Amino acid sequence: MGTCSYSTVLIGNGNVASHLGLALEQADHRVVRLGGRNRTVPIPRDADLYVIAVTDSAIASVAAEIGDVPGLVVHTAGSVPMSVLPQRRKGVLYPLQTFTKGRPVDMRSVPLFVESEGGEELLLHVASQLSDIVIPMDSERRRYLHLAAVFCNNFTNHMYRITEELLSQHDIPFEVMLPIIDETARKVHSLTPAQAQTGPAVRWNQSVMEAQQNLLEREDLRQLYQIISKSIHHDKLQSQQD
Repeated sequence: MGTCSYSTVLIGNGNVASHLGLALEQADHRVVRLGGRNRTVPIPRDADLYVIAVTDSAIASVAAEIGDVPGLVVHTAGSVPMSVLPQRRKGVLYPLQTFTKGRPVDMRSVPLFVESEGGEELLLHVASQLSDIVIPMDSERRRYLHLAAVFCNNFTNHMYRITEELLSQHDIPFEVMLPIIDETARKVHSLTPAQAQTGPAVRWNQSVMEAQQNLLEREDLRQLYQIISKSIHHDKLQSQQD
């Protein structure tokens, strides 16, 4: 689609708001950044687009404050339904990516999942200005998308944090894990996750698994080890039956 400059109000000051605001400005939108939910600046009433990029629990109250403006009002949350917005023209613009302030992200490669009522054409146009990957998806399916992203990203990163803790206790630098982390990520570009799975749980090597559990001083980590190992082995058995 061709370029078009829209007047856009961005409410939020977190990671998503920071990156989305930059992308909108690079797409020549006239962006007014109002800060987060505790801002003191009044909300303009004549914008083409209102983007609510605040914490999930604050979306409804910010939307109520905006009221029934002529412009399109969207939020950016994966797990919050579009119905939380009371406006006649409303939508969702959900970027499936992990954002950190100060760390650049190529927004053109970030999948944008969109949903709208009364503003479909505008939202698709805006999304296509920001990303090469624009996918319409309703609120029900987007809930499962967000759940999957929690497993894929948040839980995986937590495993990295546990890894870092275990290594630091024995003066081993976390950086030695980077090659295996990178290779595992590369594998799933050409293999299914099931095909890429390795380790003692796949083979159900109980002697190795018991020895490793005994090395863990925290009971919660021992339980986590057991639960994940059982899940991995269950997948292996299931794949053999299929």
